Amino acid sequence: MEIKARELKMAEVPGKTELYEVERSRDIVVKEKHDDGSLEQVILEYCMDEGDVGYFAKEYRPANVQKEGAKKVDITAVMLNHVKRCARWHLYDVKKTLAGEDVAVKLYNQWNSGLGYLQKNILDYFPGYSMKQDLGVITRYYDEGKMEQHRDEYQTFCDGMEKDSGTMNLARRKKRMDIGKCRARLKAVRAILDRSFRVEDEGDTYEIHIRLLHRENDKLYVTRFPI
Repeated sequence: MEIKARELKMAEVPGKTELYEVERSRDIVVKEKHDDGSLEQVILEYCMDEGDVGYFAKEYRPANVQKEGAKKVDITAVMLNHVKRCARWHLYDVKKTLAGEDVAVKLYNQWNSGLGYLQKNILDYFPGYSMKQDLGVITRYYDEGKMEQHRDEYQTFCDGMEKDSGTMNLARRKKRMDIGKCRARLKAVRAILDRSFRVEDEGDTYEIHIRLLHRENDKLYVTRFPI
């Protein structure tokens, strides 16, 4: 079986959702622009050695995944070496700030989907290869204190709902339906605070990395790293 990817030409700017094969050393720039004119810029350095084949996708969505409702990660980057039988992969989303529970939940869902796409459409083709993993988020600002506050609030709420479940009146029992949403938010916030993400279907656990962007000026925030 072959990976379904299109060759990325040297002068070509990659589009969204499609998987590209990178055959030569080059930089790939991922940009996230906002309504206020500010810009996050992530520079991915593909340095090719003998036996290397690179892959890249922005907001990767395999062709067999429906567009509606699909969760997509901003950056999917892979380097395979068929001589050494090894692979390095990077799966990152870019967020302006990492502070709220809504962002945590969105990241959690994006990581879960992105890892599934990566495994089924690339990594499963190469059993026995050693893997170097890099999962995380790229952001201008991470407010850990705010995340801790969210964790404590949702933990208290969930504990209270579970404790009172046997003595609730009808009105409160109806409200108990919110506990599922509470648990999901608590799980997502905890994952970021613990720097540990567990895939829902397979149970594999990955370390979460938080990369901070460097402020170049009032409008531009940049980071770069090798693939």
